[in-house]
Parts: sequence; C-alpha cells; structure tokens
Amino acid sequence: MEVGIERLDDVSFERDGNPLELLQAKHHIDRVASLTDKSVDLWKTLRVWSEAAAKDPTLPARIRLALITTGSAPLDSAAAMLFPAGAYAGGKARDPKAAEALLRAVAQVGGNQELKTAYAAFLALGQTMRISLLSSIEILDNQPLVTDFDEAIEKDLRMLAPRGQAATARERLEGWWWPRVCKALMASPAESISVLEVEAKLDDIRDGLKRDALVADQEHVDPTSDEIADYEGRPFVRQLRVIGIGGNRIEYAKRDYYRAFTQRSKWVREHLVFDGEIAKYELTLIEEWQPRFQQMRDKIGVSKTTDVGYRQAGQELYSWVEADARFPFRTVSHRFLTVGSYHILANDMRVGWHPEYETACTTEEV
Repeated sequence: MEVGIERLDDVSFERDGNPLELLQAKHHIDRVASLTDKSVDLWKTLRVWSEAAAKDPTLPARIRLALITTGSAPLDSAAAMLFPAGAYAGGKARDPKAAEALLRAVAQVGGNQELKTAYAAFLALGQTMRISLLSSIEILDNQPLVTDFDEAIEKDLRMLAPRGQAATARERLEGWWWPRVCKALMASPAESISVLEVEAKLDDIRDGLKRDALVADQEHVDPTSDEIADYEGRPFVRQLRVIGIGGNRIEYAKRDYYRAFTQRSKWVREHLVFDGEIAKYELTLIEEWQPRFQQMRDKIGVSKTTDVGYRQAGQELYSWVEADARFPFRTVSHRFLTVGSYHILANDMRVGWHPEYETACTTEEV
C-alpha cells in the first residue's frame, strides 16, 4: 500500500500504482464554508470525479472516494446523505439516490458560471452512473483545522508513545513527514510513499521514546547573551577563575552548563526520568570526583605547594572533567551532559577544582 500526494488526486491510497481510495481535501480557516447542494467545494470535487468516471466507468465500483472538509454539511443536504454509514446525525441511512436527485436539480438549473463545467460533467453521466458515483463517495465534514492538527495527531499517537510523550512523537513524525512529502512531490513523476515506510518511522519513533532510550536534543543549543552575562557571577564560573581558567574555556563552560541544565529540565518536565534518577547520576559524578580531588589534596600536603601550585593542581583536575570525564545518564553519554552536570554541581559547591575551593571562591580576588 502506498500514499500518493497530488498524483491521482489530492491524496490517494494505491497498490502497485492502482488507486484504491481517492481523497479531496478542502480547508477553510474560519469554518464558514457550508456544504450545501450549491457548494463550490462540492461541485468542484464532483467535476473531478465525474470526469474520471466518464473516462473509466469501472471507477465507482473499484475506488472509495472521500471529500474531507473543514466545512459543515446541512442535515437536509445531498452531502449529508453521503456521510459514512452510521454517521448521519439525523439517524438516517446513506441515500445516494436521493442525493443524485438533489444535485441533478441544481445542475439543471445552473446559475453559477464558475461551476458550468462541473454541472456539465455531472449531467454527462447517465443517471445510473451518477448514482453509482455517489454511492462510492463519502463526505467527511467538520474535520480539524490546521491549527487543531497538533491535538488531533497527538490523540492518535497516544497508544504509540509513552505517557506524556504524544507531543514529542508528533513533532518527530511531522519532522520526518513534511520533508518526505516534499521529496515525493519534487520527484518526476511524483512518487508515492509506502505505508510500510510510514509504519517503520512510527516504530522508530516508538523505540526512541521508550523510557530507557532518552533523546538528547539540547546538544547544540546555545544560551542567549543575557544568560551568558547572568552566568558570570555564578559559583561555577568563580570556581574556574580561581584556578586561572579564562577566555574561551569559560564560555565553553557556560555553554555546557546551559545545555545540561535545559536538557535535564526538559526530561523532568516531560516525565522521562524516574524520581531520584538525576540525584543518583549526580552522586555517581561526585563519587568519581572525590578520590581524584583527594589525590590532589594529598600531593599538595606532601609538597607544600604555593598558590601557583594550587592553581595548577586545580587546572589538572578540571582538565580531567573537560577531556576525559564521560559518565552516561542511562543511554546518553554526550560530553555536554557530563561536563555541564559537573558545572551544575560546582555551582552548588558540591564539587570543586581548587584544593581549597570552598574558601577560595569567597575571596575578593575572585
């Protein structure tokens, strides 16, 4: 099964290039459109399908035709008589024969020059063929506006995505779908999109959203100039300056702090982490830092290092964080997460780089 966009109709469902279902889509921003018997949307659609049926009389028997619209069909209209089975609010069954009589009367009277060719195409079919054509048509009115698509799609994705992740699933699906549609439309001739390809993407999204498969999407996000300026007086920056770190390395530290903070906050906000999971991760970082920090202190105690030596020792310890410390958070092992999390801990003074960081960072020099 394949999906075609602007191939055989607005949207088509096909198998081996043969249409099984053709869809016409009519969207109106303000929902004022009404699918009366004289509706322009209705008649333009009937023209397309009437001309197709004239060329291929077997079409109504082989293909389901659907008009999907944000407009509304009055209950006494021909369009309402073509609602899907069981969908007619008036409790009536589908009645293509009665719909044909209403539409034939409109076409015979005419009056709208814009629809002259549509009337002619419909009347050119014999009555039996017109009823057959209408029997294959389903009217789906009151469909969501573009502005409501997010909610509608997320509702359909709730069975696929973990709790609280329907919005993320929709974003990933849309991020793949729109470029894929553009690629299909740009091909010559326009190509179809396999339903298996769509299903594979949905499987990929579902697997990516499993609770043990976190996605790090803040890796290349940068703080604003205001946030960078605000960080200048933070303890994690003072900790770096007291050991002589400056220039671009300070800016990199601010960036890593921002990325780690926003990433962790997003995971918490989207309910992707368990209670206490971040605290456990931070404990791992602290316990990896503790013996290294103590080794540094022990060496200083033996050698009676000067203040310059204190700074050099602190730089060596911080260089380990910059270059070598890589501790994964569940499945995520990105550099920014480990380094940025260390800066978060340093900002709370739970770790430090200077041998006497707890007092050194409070001096006026810093």
